[in-house]
Amino acid sequence: MCLFTINSFAAVKTWDGGGADSNWTTAANWVGDAAPVAGDDLVFPVTAAQYNTNNNFFFFTNFNSLTIEGGEYTIGGNPFNLRNGLIVKGGTQAINTAISLSAAQTFTAAQNSITTIAVLSVGSFPLVFDGDGAFGIGLISGTGNLTRNGAGGTLLASASGFSGAIFVNGGAFVIDANIPNSPVTVNATGTFNGIEFGLNNIGLSGLGGTGTIGTTNVASGIISAGTITSPTGILNITNGLTFSANGIYLNKIGGATAGTDGYDQLNVTGAVNLNNARLEVIPLSSLGFGTFRAAIGDTFVIIKNDGTDAINGTFLNAPEGTVFGAALNTAYRITYRGGDGNDVAITRVNRANFDFDGDGKSDVSVFRPAGGFWYELLSRTGNFAAQQFGASEDKIVPADYDGDTKTDIAVFRPSNSVWYQLRSSDNTFNAVQFGTNGDVPVPNDYDGDGRADIAVFRPSNATWYQITSLGNQFLARQFGISTDKPLVGDFNGDGIGDLAVYRNGTWYFSESPDGTFRAVQFGLATDTPTPADFDGDGATDVSVFRPSNGVWYRLNSGSGNSFAAVAFGIAEDRPVPADYDGDGKSDVAVFRPSNSVWYLLRSTAGFSAVSFGQNGDKPIPNAFIP
Repeated sequence: MCLFTINSFAAVKTWDGGGADSNWTTAANWVGDAAPVAGDDLVFPVTAAQYNTNNNFFFFTNFNSLTIEGGEYTIGGNPFNLRNGLIVKGGTQAINTAISLSAAQTFTAAQNSITTIAVLSVGSFPLVFDGDGAFGIGLISGTGNLTRNGAGGTLLASASGFSGAIFVNGGAFVIDANIPNSPVTVNATGTFNGIEFGLNNIGLSGLGGTGTIGTTNVASGIISAGTITSPTGILNITNGLTFSANGIYLNKIGGATAGTDGYDQLNVTGAVNLNNARLEVIPLSSLGFGTFRAAIGDTFVIIKNDGTDAINGTFLNAPEGTVFGAALNTAYRITYRGGDGNDVAITRVNRANFDFDGDGKSDVSVFRPAGGFWYELLSRTGNFAAQQFGASEDKIVPADYDGDTKTDIAVFRPSNSVWYQLRSSDNTFNAVQFGTNGDVPVPNDYDGDGRADIAVFRPSNATWYQITSLGNQFLARQFGISTDKPLVGDFNGDGIGDLAVYRNGTWYFSESPDGTFRAVQFGLATDTPTPADFDGDGATDVSVFRPSNGVWYRLNSGSGNSFAAVAFGIAEDRPVPADYDGDGKSDVAVFRPSNSVWYLLRSTAGFSAVSFGQNGDKPIPNAFIP
């Protein structure tokens, strides 16, 4: 005896909620006062008399499809079968019952829509999640394969015996469930729409979560960790992890320990094959999560590998011991022999301006306009280095344009407004036409990606022009007046360069990320502004050098703008503040042209005097001192 039948021809039934109850079998709840029958297509419109609905059909009655056009529906009651998919066109929808698939199909969600399904049984049927909206599955079971297309997100919160394969072709797929027998392939080439699944604001498609998954292959796109309640976490992988060269491991750091509210970790059982995949390390504070800033010496085990299996290969351009740059002006050293001997670990190291050898210390260095030579005394080895690059008319613009933590040799040529760069990561030459004669070059990391951006201040209209390295975006903003002295620094310590000018003893700031205005009266019109991070808190301090008495005056941002004064130098000296001892604090220092001696008052290593250069040389750490 059949308990229900399926129509040969499905009818479309549209809910209006006009009945005295919320039951699906109540005819008055449907347009035309005709209740649906098994096999029909069900439509829930944007507007209805009631949005709480109850499926009181017999258990697992089969419907052809379900479409929710908007509003905020709650669907409860008995579990039901679907044959031809679920479409959500908008709103926040809660399906608080079980859906069982009776055929292969697609669930589609429109942008900005969120749909939760309490229980989903796929059986042996494949299911595709598509569209730019989000699906959250409370409990999943079955053996059918899952595919994520589009720019939206899918969350699997838990599972009961699920073992289907998972394919991530777009958007974000977050797995908090325990599904160790489900192999995962990430082959994502699109962008992620930004639903809050731990990968928010990253802009790339990929995989995340805090659950357990099977063999994982990251062919293209990203793998990370974290979930709705925490942007960081530990993702467990059984039976091995393999990257291709187009894969990316996005490691987010928001605390000192792996896991929730800490940092991301991939906990892998089996072989790990890196194959020159990209490693991207992002401090969570750069994304607006918390304020944690790793201290120099902090170590993070980002891939924990079981047993004695070696890590096979390395990340792109990151052999053993490499120091690489990250956002918020941070730098890390990588090892593939960390943890218990076969884990991938990164350790925060100092990142200094004017550091040509990447050892975390600023180097004594000069530019000689006659001949266009750069001379450097490399602190790592004490060796002398020389490079011919530029012409006598050029303005030197040394900065880390390629993000390898080493300062690149670079000049801006006013006569043709071209920036010439010699990038340290691969010794390649780069030329970019940007600006005009009369502009003041002010390179800085204005987008927080760990790379300096080409930028100029134009006195004629007091406008700042930038090309950001992240996305190659052109930006222009008026700030200051024509007689201002533009400054380079990060005055609020968020890892993003700020617009700042010095005007007759007053400092004016437009601080990232929202252009907050601030003004500080400090100094005299005849003082030389010397912005630098003297207290090591990550924020550039307000500071001046007074030639008339050789005194440095500053406000230490790390201690409530406490006042400090140091007598160091004479009137002819050129201030060259930088971190010469690698302790994370800029040192008071001067270059004296008359005898070509550098006098350094290092915050940890103490006083030093170094003879280097000649009269007429431009001390490189003075490049952005107006």
